[in-house]
Amino acid sequence: MKTPQLTQIIQLIVGDRIWTDKKWIFCLVLISTGFSMVSAEWRAYNDCAYEKGIQFQKKNVTNYGLGRGNPFPEEGQLLQFKAGKETGVTASFVERKSQGNPINWANDESMFDNGSAADKIFKDIVDASGNMSYNDGPGWYLDLIFSGLKPGGVYTFVGTVNRNGGPDYKDRVTNWKIMGAENFTYTSSATAQKVSEDSVEFSTGQNNKGLIARWENIRSGNDGEFLIRTSHSIGSKKGGIKNAHAYKGYAGGLFMLEYNGTASVELTDKLTTCWATVKFRP
Repeated sequence: MKTPQLTQIIQLIVGDRIWTDKKWIFCLVLISTGFSMVSAEWRAYNDCAYEKGIQFQKKNVTNYGLGRGNPFPEEGQLLQFKAGKETGVTASFVERKSQGNPINWANDESMFDNGSAADKIFKDIVDASGNMSYNDGPGWYLDLIFSGLKPGGVYTFVGTVNRNGGPDYKDRVTNWKIMGAENFTYTSSATAQKVSEDSVEFSTGQNNKGLIARWENIRSGNDGEFLIRTSHSIGSKKGGIKNAHAYKGYAGGLFMLEYNGTASVELTDKLTTCWATVKFRP
């Protein structure tokens, strides 16, 4: 559920009697503090398959990734894109292998359509080229683990990749799944295949349309962690894309993590308190 507009909450709670008591003003101030959480305090970008000297990328972008031929670390601290400071959040890749070759790190040339969701988020910051591939049989997956998250912190995750293989690669589908989070809101691309609130699929063999996997309002558990698991399609019988390849789907390419601040009191708690005051007002 998305956060409602402030004006809607005001009308719901206090109606036309808002200025008749100092308590109403206090409630408005209390509610307004909850809305400060939705603006980004920092963003961190990571290109999982960056080829130095060939691809472009802005300063303060990290390059953690995994796969055969990967020259970069598999884990490390994310950086605040604007300030260049460490975020305190560590990104780690862990592969679960199935059979044959493990995930490959590749620099296939790629792009996203202008104005697409992926283009709007990553344009002029990282290069769309490159990907982490797949194993040679079903059952593999890649976990992107975020640790060191702040208690009560609110985060947004966006991930995508495009092999740019043309129509013959359209059946190469990636399933994205968020795990280990206590709260999140599904906001992935509208034309992607929504499997459930915590899972989405789209073609990554041919993703020039720039579809993204996205969750907002992410809150970790007490361990300060959550993860994004990528794998091949789960199959149409389980809600996945019809006629997707049995095991070919790209494990990742680009991701963005955004920190939206820490709330000491949940917005719903604030609303409950304010509503109780209104309800029993003399």
